[in-house]
Amino acid sequence: MEIDEISARLTVLETVVRQLLTHMAIRDDDPPRWVQIRKTLAMSMIDPDRSERVAQLHEAMAEFFDQAELVASGYREGGRPGTPRSFVR
Repeated sequence: MEIDEISARLTVLETVVRQLLTHMAIRDDDPPRWVQIRKTLAMSMIDPDRSERVAQLHEAMAEFFDQAELVASGYREGGRPGTPRSFVR
């Protein structure tokens, strides 16, 4: 597999996961908190003892969650709570 093909697949995967995170966040009662919890859980998976690139991984992880955090914050600022539980499938 070529580097370009791998890069393209990772870009698609990242896009889909970001959209999924955003979708799930706005369905919660507290969208910004939901995103923050997922970000904290993801960051905790980076083992500082096993990686020489911890700072790079943390930066990449933070950038990954930026879009979901932005949307979730905007959703909350608009005075709109998350989707009521009774309407969530």
